Amino acid sequence: MLISIPKMANLSNNKRSVVTNRTRSVKNKLRIAYTLGDLAGIGEEIFFKFQKQYQAREDLEISLLDNNFAYEDLTKKLKPGQCSAAAGEHSYKVLESANKKLNDGDYDYLVTGPVAKESLWRGGIQCSGQTELLAQLNGLSREDIEMFFVLDQIKVVLATRHVPITHVPELLEQRLTKVISNSLLALKNIWSINKPKLAVAALNPHAGENGIIGLEENDFMNQMIQEARDLYKLEIEGPSPADSLFARMAQNYLRETEENPISSFPNPNPDLYIAAYHDQVLPLIKGLGGLRAINLTAGLPFIRLSVDHGTGFDIVGKGIANPQGLFACTDYCFELAQLAAQKG
Repeated sequence: MLISIPKMANLSNNKRSVVTNRTRSVKNKLRIAYTLGDLAGIGEEIFFKFQKQYQAREDLEISLLDNNFAYEDLTKKLKPGQCSAAAGEHSYKVLESANKKLNDGDYDYLVTGPVAKESLWRGGIQCSGQTELLAQLNGLSREDIEMFFVLDQIKVVLATRHVPITHVPELLEQRLTKVISNSLLALKNIWSINKPKLAVAALNPHAGENGIIGLEENDFMNQMIQEARDLYKLEIEGPSPADSLFARMAQNYLRETEENPISSFPNPNPDLYIAAYHDQVLPLIKGLGGLRAINLTAGLPFIRLSVDHGTGFDIVGKGIANPQGLFACTDYCFELAQLAAQKG
């Protein structure tokens, strides 16, 4: 039986800035809501390890939203490390509650734990992930939101997200122009970057070699990127061969020091990289950052962050799950709050 996902009043025609209602000074206590994600995974373990480290902070209010749904009783009935309808239904109910509370202004930021999409589907919630689910709950389409990954000063947005690789070319043609416009809005609203430099990765090896090993660059990517340059009067690199583009990103990241920042390099990183598909760049981001990379959803009425790892079904119960992702998300909330406070 499918669960009908209720929608809030459609915000797409009256979008609030994702930052303007969160300009409270960071001198005040930051209110962050957390979810565990799939209860059969490592979400509970990493949350309580995180809480133990951070609960003494006087500038942070930690709220676990799963507590409102008697999750401990449900956890006892689940098989650790296995997907289930019950776990999926719980993840959905908690996310639905979180969405309402964030929209009501009860919290400043939302940090979600990892969910198993199979559990969501078994529970009757047919969506490709929490990102798209939050869009639906806010009356938005999947085209109104973007999935960013942040690692220190590196920012990457995915032009296509959780889709089969065979669907990427068609979706890329449909989405690239919208991704650029959405990303420019996010860079301005969240990071106060008004004149960014963008770099777009090509879809095919060697950017298609002028049609020899792929047509998408010639068929639509070149034209769409040029139209964006003309429209926004911005420097937009690409479509560039992904191996060269992201190799430069990694080399700059590894060479950077406090005394020698990336901005001083002859060929510094752009403000934003646009990857054609999910696995084009995320292996590199996760390899460079370990668990410190952050998944950030832009386009919602509030800012949602998430760890950049999965449910860890294979290590549940072993006591070895690393909470570094929650540390990174929480620390980044403070950075975002500081930016919002400076913006005023």
